[in-house]
Amino acid sequence: MSTSAADPPTDAAAVNQSTVSAVMLTFDPDTQSVLATLAPAPTAQKLDLPTLQSLLQEQGYGEFYTSDSDMQELITLALQGKEGSATIAHRRDAELEWVVQPDKMAVYLTAMPAYGGKKITREWLLEELQERGIQEKCIDHAVLDQVIKAGQAERLCVARGIEPEHGVDSQFEGLVEGCKKLLEGYSEEDQVDFHQVQDFIVVEKGEILMRRTPPTLGVPGLNVVGETLPPEPGCELEFNPDADGAIIDTDNPDQLIAAVKGHPILIDKGVFVDPTLRVDAIDIASGNIDFDGSVEVKGDITSGFSLKATGDIFIRGMVEKATVIAGRNLTIVGGVAGEDLGRDQNKELILKAHVVAGGNIRAKYANLAYLHAAGDIIIREFVMQSHLSAKGSVYLTQPGSKGCIIGGKTMARNEIAVNSLGSDANVPTVVRAGRINCKRKLEEQLRAEHKNCLENCEKLAKLLKASENPAQKASINNDMSRKIKATLQSYEQKAKRIKSIRVRLNARNQAKSDAIVTVKGAIYPNVYIGVDDAILNNRARKVGCSFVREGSEVVSR
Repeated sequence: MSTSAADPPTDAAAVNQSTVSAVMLTFDPDTQSVLATLAPAPTAQKLDLPTLQSLLQEQGYGEFYTSDSDMQELITLALQGKEGSATIAHRRDAELEWVVQPDKMAVYLTAMPAYGGKKITREWLLEELQERGIQEKCIDHAVLDQVIKAGQAERLCVARGIEPEHGVDSQFEGLVEGCKKLLEGYSEEDQVDFHQVQDFIVVEKGEILMRRTPPTLGVPGLNVVGETLPPEPGCELEFNPDADGAIIDTDNPDQLIAAVKGHPILIDKGVFVDPTLRVDAIDIASGNIDFDGSVEVKGDITSGFSLKATGDIFIRGMVEKATVIAGRNLTIVGGVAGEDLGRDQNKELILKAHVVAGGNIRAKYANLAYLHAAGDIIIREFVMQSHLSAKGSVYLTQPGSKGCIIGGKTMARNEIAVNSLGSDANVPTVVRAGRINCKRKLEEQLRAEHKNCLENCEKLAKLLKASENPAQKASINNDMSRKIKATLQSYEQKAKRIKSIRVRLNARNQAKSDAIVTVKGAIYPNVYIGVDDAILNNRARKVGCSFVREGSEVVSR
């Protein structure tokens, strides 16, 4: 049966036909394809690709799959006025390809789009997943929505198994309030009153220090086809055997109690109770003290005396012209007030007060004192004409404090942060952050050796050139000439190696540094600010800023 271009397609079982410019389209329901037949017509209009596509759209075949090459071939025949037929469009249903991973922990979908046929729907996708036994709780419905909206997919993960939650090992909870690693996580923004920070904690014999919680069994997982995945149970861990001064409670094996009276220090899976020596003061009555453990001093460290301890030292008073050495952290609620004994041959102040800590140092102030810490140095009020050295950082930025450094030298490996540097009196003040180049002497040796190699190369080259002169051949034979060439080559290679080493050292010196000097308030003249090997002489008063090294110079930002 034949229809005009204006007639709509009839029943799918029937044959749909239309004639436009001598082209007749026929839909075959058996092959789900559209056949275009050409009939010669003297009055046929010119046929092109847009016209043919429009004809397909008008006849209800616009969504069918088409091939431009097939359609172009038909157009060529039509323009030549020839008879013939060709299949130019196909109706295709969407196709779904499912892949379940071998471990059954993921399902991937590749979907070919529909061309006038069955489209992808949620019901279809869920039906297919259900047929494959995929668990509802594993299906990613957001991805299904994405596939439905796009009408196609390329290896999208539409379902994923639930991994088991493995059990947690025994946990250890410290029960002594304030018992923690001193100064851990300190920040200059800490809003804490200095006098209340890191108070010296003392526990009595029998006091509960730590509780151990049992390991958990974990939560089973589930693969995409509903098979249970067993979790790995946590391990039962023992208390740290190195927790000296603490024992396991006989009434409760999950509790650690103090075996002696002392200062508790948190360690991994345990608490170490450091027997603590308490004295009123370090003076003529006590004499010098060298103690294996921690020490608490209620008063002052008097001039001329010394206090040494392998553990923490907590001084509630002040340190005068004395020596204090702590194996771990040192806290001085008061300050350090020393004295200078003149200057040495390098015109450096000789300071009477020495304060050293294997951990961190906290003090209210430092005046004419030497402070060295393997960790950080934190001063509340001021530092005057003192020598501070920290392998960590130096902080003078406590809220509500002066936080100034005036005179002396302050050095830190990482950062120096203060409220102000120097004074109106232009007191020479030196601060330096970062690392000083310890290979400077090596660089000087390499430079001298490189120069020596070049000089020897020049002499040998001249001697070799002279040997080529007929007048010199008698004094320099062939064997000596070969030795001169070998020696010259050896010096040239050595000079090349030295130059390569010097280039690497220079590149290392020019590398980016994380060291920084931060000043929140005023920076006065006659302040020397160093970052690594670079140094800046501040000659005018400035507003607070940060100083870093760029190349071989210190710059502010």
